[in-house]
Amino acid sequence: MIRKVLFFILTFYSMGVFSQKPKDDSQNSKPTVYLIGSIHNMHFDPNNHYSINDLFAQIRALKPDLVCGEITPEAYEQAMEGYFPPEAAALAEMASELNYRFAPVDWRLNHATQAIADKNFPKDVEAQRLAFLDDLQAKLKSSNKLSFYDDVHDETILNDLDSLYEKIIGINPLAEIASGSWHERNRCAVENGMAAAGNAKVIVFVFGVDHTPQLKRQLKALGIEAQIPKRMFVPGDDYKVPAAIRERWKNNLKNLILIRDKKMPSTYDNYQKLINCKRIENITEALEKSR
Repeated sequence: MIRKVLFFILTFYSMGVFSQKPKDDSQNSKPTVYLIGSIHNMHFDPNNHYSINDLFAQIRALKPDLVCGEITPEAYEQAMEGYFPPEAAALAEMASELNYRFAPVDWRLNHATQAIADKNFPKDVEAQRLAFLDDLQAKLKSSNKLSFYDDVHDETILNDLDSLYEKIIGINPLAEIASGSWHERNRCAVENGMAAAGNAKVIVFVFGVDHTPQLKRQLKALGIEAQIPKRMFVPGDDYKVPAAIRERWKNNLKNLILIRDKKMPSTYDNYQKLINCKRIENITEALEKSR
């Protein structure tokens, strides 16, 4: 009888011990997220000391698993890819070389809605916006930092940019829509990025620098404290990019010209967006200055 009781106890104990699986904290762990502000075609201005190659160097130093870029998913690798900043397509092209996945995570409001709001942009808000930009430009001009990267990632400048959208543009519904539904755009970018995260441990969002404060706020709403990294590169004067990037830009330029000239099928929204922007000129400049 005693032997039977002991056998039962040992069997029950072993079942209890071995049925308890090690705790998996992977579902609860959050990735490390960095925010890097790009400056679009200003990357080609030698006076800024923040080239596209410097941007690549910064990302290489962070060793991300995933880079979230400023292209919408529906435009990625399609005819309208060139409508987005040249550095976004360049980052997509560099994914295999720098050993990360690239995810297009941007969102854009339809042109008709934004155009109507822009046409009726409140004059008082516009006056405040222009005064703000004049002050910001004066601050940046007086800076003696080594690279424009240091300027645009400075906490004071980022706070200023945040106040532009939170205290001037964002509090006026019409101005908010005219700015492309700014808050919704950044919310969608974060939502798309985290949906693409998978098992990525290090994620880098690369958007125009004025997005940085809002992306940080949207990530915080998800319980993620995004980091704005200090410069990790020595500014260089090399503006030449790999041939694969130039080929991608050439293809993007060709597609945009075909859409502009109505020689390629396109939606009315895409056509209107294209003819009301300077992206063809931007890509042309990128090709000229990256040889």
